[in-house]
Amino acid sequence: MYTIYTSQNGSIALNNCLTLPYDTILRIIICSRNIFSFTPLLITNIQCATRSPSKKGCQKKPQKGYKKILRGEEEAQLPMPYYSVYESHKWNISNDGDYVFEIKCKQLGPCFLRIIWLSLDDRKIHEMGQAFNYLVWNPLMFNLKNFTVQTVLPNLVRKWDLDGFEAFHLCPIQEVSHSLYAIKDHFSIKYFQNYEDLHNFIQSSNKIFFVDVVLNHASKESEWLNEEECVYNERTVPQLTSALELDLALKQVKEYDDIEKVIKSLKIEEYFLIDLQKIDWMNCQLENGIVNIDEDDDNIFVESNQEKNVKLIEQYLKNFGVSRYGVTLEFKRLLQELGTHQLTISQIKIALKFINEKQFKRAKQYEAESIANNQVHYKKYGCVQKYFFKLKNWYAAYNGYVDNIDPEEDFVTSQNFHYLRHTINKWSVIKLRYGSKRDTPLLLNRMKEYICQMARYFHGIRLDNCHGTPLAISQYLLKHARIENPQLIVFAELFGCSYQQKIKYMSRLGLNGQVDELFYCRNASSIVNKLQSCSFVQQISAPQRLVYDQSHDNQPPLVQSQGPGYLMSLVTALSFSNQFKGTTKLVDEFYDQYVSCVHEKRFYPLVNLQLQELHRRPITFMWKHNVSNLHQGEALPNIVKLKGSFDNWEKEYFLKNDNENPKYFTCQIELSPGVYEYKYIIDNVWTIDENQQKNQMNNIIEIKPIQAYKSLTFIRQLFKNQSSHIYMESIHEQLLIITRCQEDHLLNQTIVICLRPIVRKIKLHSKILNIQYQYSLQFCGKETDNLENEIKVKQHYIDITTQYAKINENTVSINTPTSYVMILQCEPLEVIQELNQFLLTPFQCADDLNLLYQPLINHYEVPGCGLLYYTGLYGVMRFINKIETLQDPFIKHIREGDWLIEYLSEHHVCLVPILTKIKSLPKIFKPHYFIKCIKHIVQSIEDKLTQHREFFFKQIDILSTYFTLYDFNKGRETFMSFKGILILTNKAIEGKALIFKYGNLMQHGLIPNSLKPLRYNTRDTCFWWIKAIRDYVTYTEDYSIISQLQEQIQSIFQSHATGIKFKELYVNDDTDKEGLVVELNLDSETGFIMGGNYKNCLTWMDKMGSGTLNKSYPAASRDGAPIECTALLKACLDFIGKMNQLNKYTYPGIKLLNRLVTWRAWSDFICQHFEKSYYIPVDPTYYNEYQVIEKYVRRKGIYRDIFKCSKPRSEYQLRPNSCIAIALAPELFQKNHVIHHLALIESNLINLNSLGLSTLDPIASEYSGKYIQLTDRFNAQDGFSIHNGSEFVFLLGYYLKALLKIHKQDIKKEIFYAYLAPIKQHLKEFYSLPDFTDQNGHLSEFAQKSSILSVALLKEAIFDLEEFSQKILK
Repeated sequence: MYTIYTSQNGSIALNNCLTLPYDTILRIIICSRNIFSFTPLLITNIQCATRSPSKKGCQKKPQKGYKKILRGEEEAQLPMPYYSVYESHKWNISNDGDYVFEIKCKQLGPCFLRIIWLSLDDRKIHEMGQAFNYLVWNPLMFNLKNFTVQTVLPNLVRKWDLDGFEAFHLCPIQEVSHSLYAIKDHFSIKYFQNYEDLHNFIQSSNKIFFVDVVLNHASKESEWLNEEECVYNERTVPQLTSALELDLALKQVKEYDDIEKVIKSLKIEEYFLIDLQKIDWMNCQLENGIVNIDEDDDNIFVESNQEKNVKLIEQYLKNFGVSRYGVTLEFKRLLQELGTHQLTISQIKIALKFINEKQFKRAKQYEAESIANNQVHYKKYGCVQKYFFKLKNWYAAYNGYVDNIDPEEDFVTSQNFHYLRHTINKWSVIKLRYGSKRDTPLLLNRMKEYICQMARYFHGIRLDNCHGTPLAISQYLLKHARIENPQLIVFAELFGCSYQQKIKYMSRLGLNGQVDELFYCRNASSIVNKLQSCSFVQQISAPQRLVYDQSHDNQPPLVQSQGPGYLMSLVTALSFSNQFKGTTKLVDEFYDQYVSCVHEKRFYPLVNLQLQELHRRPITFMWKHNVSNLHQGEALPNIVKLKGSFDNWEKEYFLKNDNENPKYFTCQIELSPGVYEYKYIIDNVWTIDENQQKNQMNNIIEIKPIQAYKSLTFIRQLFKNQSSHIYMESIHEQLLIITRCQEDHLLNQTIVICLRPIVRKIKLHSKILNIQYQYSLQFCGKETDNLENEIKVKQHYIDITTQYAKINENTVSINTPTSYVMILQCEPLEVIQELNQFLLTPFQCADDLNLLYQPLINHYEVPGCGLLYYTGLYGVMRFINKIETLQDPFIKHIREGDWLIEYLSEHHVCLVPILTKIKSLPKIFKPHYFIKCIKHIVQSIEDKLTQHREFFFKQIDILSTYFTLYDFNKGRETFMSFKGILILTNKAIEGKALIFKYGNLMQHGLIPNSLKPLRYNTRDTCFWWIKAIRDYVTYTEDYSIISQLQEQIQSIFQSHATGIKFKELYVNDDTDKEGLVVELNLDSETGFIMGGNYKNCLTWMDKMGSGTLNKSYPAASRDGAPIECTALLKACLDFIGKMNQLNKYTYPGIKLLNRLVTWRAWSDFICQHFEKSYYIPVDPTYYNEYQVIEKYVRRKGIYRDIFKCSKPRSEYQLRPNSCIAIALAPELFQKNHVIHHLALIESNLINLNSLGLSTLDPIASEYSGKYIQLTDRFNAQDGFSIHNGSEFVFLLGYYLKALLKIHKQDIKKEIFYAYLAPIKQHLKEFYSLPDFTDQNGHLSEFAQKSSILSVALLKEAIFDLEEFSQKILK
């Protein structure tokens, strides 16, 4: 099963191509707030039938409602408009309320899916998510990584030789004109008698065959091009008129000097100018509304009004290049779209005059480019370059390519006028124009039949110049090809495309991979970057590639540019990689000339692949210049010669130094078997080489008969079995080491590749057991004796006998005069065996929670990734989960040093043993095992802490468990989170201890909010403390706590009833003296507790200004009776009243004015006055009844935030505190009123991506949606706005609890969890929840990374939902 999570609008964004095995279940999970108003529907092209519903003879399926929806404009938005039928899928609801779609991948080839949102009422499409494309492939059919495919030009084949390769790629096999890619008749066949003969050949060969498919051009000799205007010319693309006129004019060029005269005489500029005299200004009815005044035209730092007018009018100009003075202005559209911003005729004339001057310069630039490009072409080829060909009925533009442009740019219709500028590298083939289905139906049907015919006979196709064909056309044609052959393999050329463009083409077309090559790799490190496998990181699904050592398109050959030895090494590196591999015929034979698909007419020579025994053969001698013996400033020797006994010391042999490796001098001498003495002559000084075998006087060499191959093909067959892990590293520019092993590392092969001559000692990672295989290059350069009509290659040998290295334990000493490869069998690394054993057993750690979530100690930054969020392992997991390629900066960081390993070891003692083992690994293994071990440790701890499999529940469980270790030194936060963090995590004993700890510190009838220092600066902590007692008793039924703490409880109620007034002893520079006065009393008219003043802030919105502008001013003092405090008081009164009825609490009420006020009476009195005191009616006629002052009302039908505030306008602001009140005491609210109020909360305080609720209505003047510190705004300076616009996460928990209390069974599970969609997405990335965010869920750098209150309230809300659901079931 493969799981994909969508964004809130249903889009699926992956930065890689996804290939899924056949029969896999693809699981798409949607968690979105869109489901409040819309229904998600998943559409896909995966069909139940194996044949396309659009294909003739297929039974029509019954019409469904969703098909009607996909007609018209909406259908054009779909990713594959040529698919006529889409299958829809219904959803299931997961345990955590997500919409889950499951698709079984039983249709091979490219698949796509898309989430569309349908309106609940009329079922019309409201929104479409981004389409997601993937490929379904059956690896049991063809394991591509086991193949090496050889490209063959079929016109050069005299006799088919299929030995040595598993797959072959053929260039086009149709009738062509001058080039193999200039196809005249797409239905013809040339190199076989007929298609039946081709079929028999492929079947009997037992090989895999690919063929080139050319879709974007055809031979100029194709007769069918005259049947339909499916070409580019001045009729189909009018802007080509100017280019065609230039092309015809160039016929006059007879010599080089004519080029400039002819092109300048054409007056290209006239095609880019607008004739102001032809414009009928009388019919241009322009309103003289808002007229621009050029007041800023003298300001060089501001764009002038004239420049703005020019930019505006340029958008309405068209027909550049179509005709002389033919540029037109779309006046009608200009007037329609301009709106109130009208221009005068005078201003338009001035702007057009300026545009003409600008276009004149542009045309002159094009003219200069055309002259220069034609002059260069004339010097090189003796003629100018023509871009159009005259067919019978019309002209047709040639195809080609343009250097350094976006590959997706259509250079024919581009406003860059490439045909006019002569910037196109022309191919002498006609570019095909598809247009729409109706434009060129004959071309579309021809190409459909052509590609289906190729798919019918071949196992796979290669799309030539893929990005030259419109993407929709390629999709349509490939769809039909795959209907013909469901197992069709498709590769494509995507040279020049960016990574994202490659992803786009590969996913949309469902390519098995892209064609790539090692042609431009010039050293070991570049080879590693190109070939390194990424299989050890599971989340990586990089695009599959068909990697060539050298494709048939590039020249000069590698043998010519880099040398034959380098080619041998490159072929070795490719052969031992985990890639789908490719080569071109004659590369293995070291052919050093370009085999042209246009000019080459000779046949391929026959190749001998057998092992041979050689006696007399070329021997390479090498002398290495020892740099360490040079004096400072001394250069390399001028002449290096060699003389020896092989010719009685008579002849001098000159050694040449390697351009890529200048310290090494080599030469070749053909010798027979025997023992010879020789000596080097360095600038006329006789010298022996100490690194080579010698006697007392000279170097000696023993020549023995050897076994050798004459072709590199044997290398490709050495090891067919694929290894699960392949590691590549470059330890030197000329040295490449490949380690091949299985997961257990028991079978450990090390391949040492010397790209060029080298003398070096190499220390390998483990002890060497033996040399399994070795080979080196001996190249003599003599041409083979072939037939005259055959291509002649040069003699060469791959020596598998001579050894140029010695092994000792884990050290290899290499002294090779040529390119050299060793395949070594090595012992498995003991530390890797230990790590593999570690991964088999669950990790145990006493401090496992801290291991995951330990707060950040000493900031640690991973370059390219960012700062760790935690010192715990979740900080590292955040980066691991984002890895997409082996070039990821996190992998690079682990490979380059042990900084992160040491950092984790320093702060987590339990990790030291395993991290020490990882640290001792060679650097190429470190990322693999570091990632695997960290994942294993995290998974072990998660499995221990929670049984939940859903990620969301798992993280909430672990977070709430972690916070039980929290240092509870803030009273309000402690008891607001009491139930979620302590009670629901079975930590009641710890909770009871906290209740007593704070209860014993009660003073003035208040519970302290701060323990260090001790402060009684909150009005609500004491009631949150009583609520915590209620939660404890409800969960444990331990009523003894009531009797033990009833004196403190009674003192709280009695003190508030009789009045509290004192001045805090704590002095803070940010607090005004008046703000230190705490005064609370009972309002006899309502039963509410009133208190506070405008200089202090006693509720949770307690930000005190500390900036230079707002110092000592509370951001939200909320004096009076805050709505949540009144509801909290009511909830506590009801609880104590119930305890009194159960005889668990002694006091029946409070004493007030010498009379008893019972708990029930006080509670009922609050209920009686609550609605009249807080509600703002929709109808203003009721304002007097509800004590509403109309001038302060900003929103109607809401509950006030405060009652009797010293700043009346603060009462009428829409804030989220009412959600706390509703959750605590829903009985206080009238249902129809509160439903409307909650709807307004949702529409104004919750955005689509909000993690929490905004603390203030956006229409309020104090509102600021971003928490900032450095500003000169009073309302925002030094974080003053934190409670006036920032979104607090815990409030979402209270909002959900409020919904459950009011709507009850009307709240379905999926609706409830949809509110948590942004929470889930945030947890997946950050593993925790912050205390607040900026507007619309944007993260704030000033927020806490992990908030106890956020987690506690969400856990409470989830608990309430589950509890409510169980009650309904019962």
